[in-house]
Amino acid sequence: MKKVEYLLTDGTHIELEYDENAPCRACGLPVVSASMGGTDLCPWCDCGKHRNGEPMTLAEFLDINLLRMKAKEIQNKLDALKGVKQNGKVNS
Repeated sequence: MKKVEYLLTDGTHIELEYDENAPCRACGLPVVSASMGGTDLCPWCDCGKHRNGEPMTLAEFLDINLLRMKAKEIQNKLDALKGVKQNGKVNS
């Protein structure tokens, strides 16, 4: 569990506790950290980008299943790259 503090418009603060492994309400991948959109929306989706920095398309915004499929595909590629970096060699 992580904690995040938000500044409210009246000048007060609110502190929330959230699970960084909970699924993002948009892409379905782990939230990892809180965003301005809240603790149930990952920072990437909040900015309209995939985790590799590629912008989301209008079709992905309109079709949650398409967005989640693309997000999972990108996450698999990023995980494969992490494995290469950790092992120091390319897996075939």
